[in-house]
Amino acid sequence: MLFLFPAASLTAQTSKDNLLYLKYIPPLNQGTILFYIQDLQKQTGISVSYSSSFLHLNKKVQLTGKENTTGQVLAAILQGTGIQAASLNGKIFLLREQSQTQYYTISGFVKESNSNELIIGASVYDPVTRKGTETNAYGFYTLQVPDTCTGIVFSHIAYQTLYQHLPPPDDGQLNVYLAPHGMLQTVNVNADRGNVSSQAGYLNMPVGYVSNFPALLGEKDVLKSLQLYPGTSSSLESSSNLLIRGGGSDQNLYLLDGVPLYHTGHLFGLFSIFNGDAVKDVSLYKDAFPAKYGGRLSSVVDIRTRDGNMKEWHGSTTVSPVSASILLEGPIKKDKSSASLSIRRSLVDLLYGSTLLSDYGKYYLYDVNFKLNQVIDDRNRIYVSFYKGQDKMFVRSNNPLIQLFDDYNFDWSNISAAAKWTRVINPKIFSNTTVSYSRFYNLFTQNSIIPLSFYDSLFVRGKGVSRIRDIAAKNETEYAISNNQHISFGLGYTYHNFAPTAYHTNISAGDALQRQAPIYYMSDVTAYVEDELSLLNDRLVVRPGLHFGALLQYSSVYASAQPRLMARWQLPHSQYIQMSFAKMTQFLHQLTTPVINLPTDLWVPSTENIKPEHAYSYSLGYQKQWSNLWRFNINLYYKQLKDLVTTNTVLNIFDNSDLWEKKVIAGNGYNYGSELLVEKTQGKLTGVFSYTLSWAWRQFDRLNAGRMFPYKEDRRHNLSLALKYRINPKWSLAASWKFASGAPFTLPVQIFPDFDWARNIKGYLDERYSPFSTNQVNYLPYFARLNNYRLKPIHHLDIGGTVNLGKEKFRHIITAGVYNIYNRSNPFIVSFDQFSYFTYDEIYPLQLYQYSLFKTLPYLSYTLKF
Repeated sequence: MLFLFPAASLTAQTSKDNLLYLKYIPPLNQGTILFYIQDLQKQTGISVSYSSSFLHLNKKVQLTGKENTTGQVLAAILQGTGIQAASLNGKIFLLREQSQTQYYTISGFVKESNSNELIIGASVYDPVTRKGTETNAYGFYTLQVPDTCTGIVFSHIAYQTLYQHLPPPDDGQLNVYLAPHGMLQTVNVNADRGNVSSQAGYLNMPVGYVSNFPALLGEKDVLKSLQLYPGTSSSLESSSNLLIRGGGSDQNLYLLDGVPLYHTGHLFGLFSIFNGDAVKDVSLYKDAFPAKYGGRLSSVVDIRTRDGNMKEWHGSTTVSPVSASILLEGPIKKDKSSASLSIRRSLVDLLYGSTLLSDYGKYYLYDVNFKLNQVIDDRNRIYVSFYKGQDKMFVRSNNPLIQLFDDYNFDWSNISAAAKWTRVINPKIFSNTTVSYSRFYNLFTQNSIIPLSFYDSLFVRGKGVSRIRDIAAKNETEYAISNNQHISFGLGYTYHNFAPTAYHTNISAGDALQRQAPIYYMSDVTAYVEDELSLLNDRLVVRPGLHFGALLQYSSVYASAQPRLMARWQLPHSQYIQMSFAKMTQFLHQLTTPVINLPTDLWVPSTENIKPEHAYSYSLGYQKQWSNLWRFNINLYYKQLKDLVTTNTVLNIFDNSDLWEKKVIAGNGYNYGSELLVEKTQGKLTGVFSYTLSWAWRQFDRLNAGRMFPYKEDRRHNLSLALKYRINPKWSLAASWKFASGAPFTLPVQIFPDFDWARNIKGYLDERYSPFSTNQVNYLPYFARLNNYRLKPIHHLDIGGTVNLGKEKFRHIITAGVYNIYNRSNPFIVSFDQFSYFTYDEIYPLQLYQYSLFKTLPYLSYTLKF
């Protein structure tokens, strides 16, 4: 055990007979420590004694070429290791100081063994020191371990845990491959991952979780799955729009492979644009926002798509009552490059177009996801991704559902493309550089008949166009200084091209009127830095950060420094307390209609007359876990909102589009509430129970006499209960029940007869005409305050079952269920109005009208995997 003694006690006298002064010229200037030791022994015949438990023999070293003695060579190859060379009794000993522990860094990628798909959020854990980390969004990890470490544990909720023995360290990467659980094993969201990522305000959802519970018409939707958890809700029944803690849908930042999207709804928000076949991983941040995210006030939804199987070709196809989809993925060059392609198209027009839709109109949608994944070498990888989604809808004026004066055509689409370069600069530093393009385009046309008199009318064609184009570049870098300190920083630039509305109308033959809003060209600059510290033996985690954003355009410049702070304290018995603060700034605004989230809702920038919106968010959370089977969360939050934007009109926003800035007014808001979550994550019976008690208030000087009023998305109570029971590996049953308080609605407190149509003797009122103004009484409502009434609450019970058949190469998945099993009539659209038409029997009375979209609906879907 000579190597444990202090080095100084064994150092021989500095004389010419000292073995460290013997001439030795190495044959190469680059090699491993082991190579030089073995070559030294071979050339000089001197025995070198050492312990491989602390000497990293395979570590590569570089010599200058000036070393010409044994001592100089040994000093060069041992530099920075804390190990010294000493000669004694005709031998050379490689020694370190007593009780000194050396650390080295291991890093690499965690992949799925069957496909080489990179695994996000895998836990990497040293069972001796109890230090750990997680793989990032690209499956990369870095961890410092002592030289006495013999093995590391790798785990993930969807994969088998692996204990990996560590080879002698060198500069290479330690890539690890995890085998997935059996395909029928229950996969649940956010189960214990070594207690590394368990925190309030954050939810990470494996893609397998999306198919756990019943869905409307069998369409699995990642955004609707998020709505099972507290603090998340939707504006309408079965809508995929997310409302996070009382915020509007425009206050959510949606990222698809890092590219922001501006409209996320198909079929007016009933389904999201995120195809479950293409999605790999979903993360939701409600608070404690990492500093790299900015630009929205309420939440961040970060969605990553599949990289593609690098081993062999696989695919799947799914058919549901409303759509069909296909997924193909496989290697272009095995273990070097892969591709993934998924396509989804609606079937409504193909199956029912000649019968049902011929009376109401026509509608279809499709979306395409494509991704190319190329491995350059162990340190460099390139991704190319592309998405396009398209909706087309035509509504006839003579449809039997509700009579309209006009024919409407809606045509909207999303396109995004990105190229990414990820690089492992060294075992501690990981960098991602992205260049992207995105576009949202909306076309709205309207054919109208405007009555000029009882016998004469004018035919008008109207066309409105709204468009957003972004070109962006950004870099994100992660630096693991040690197991106790991780720094991340980055820069970003986005070039925006906004055309909020451009409206054209043909008033009469030969006459054309064009009202075109200005086109805005602007630059969006971002920068961030963040430091995550583990203190007090990892019991306290503190993450301070700063995000900076600036919007630059010709007429105005806005800049915002946005501090972030998160602190998480670990208590005994798997208990956690977390506190966070974040300032968020939003430079872009959405002008919305008061009824539903239409693609005609306009995105507009901050201008000289419209300031950016700001939010100051505070949260306090408590979490308790029991034996990796149960989890309990309770969270309190408060959010102050400033310079919020709304419109002072309910008319068509496309009309008078050149004056859209005059329709915008600014105000403030307050959101606060509490959230409760109880979740069982393992076993045959799994489930989620969530409850949210919340308030959302708004205050605008020019609305409601300057008094605060409930926000249109205020829902006092939200409750979800979802259960899944796995009968055996092939059969499972599931049920979910959702409840939400009714939405605020404005009703008049009094109604007055208006015999002269507000002194408009000819009978025009809000572009509507009554030929009966002389004998049909019009009414004027008196509104005392906004949102003084609540609609009926929304609730429905859904049940479903899944059966898995077939063998490994061809698997059949059949899913069936019933939506809204007790036939609840939930409000979808509610209006308070009086409609006037061209005959007496078509005059509707002034009253509240409720339209319900979904009653009891059975569904059946089939998936083939091959």
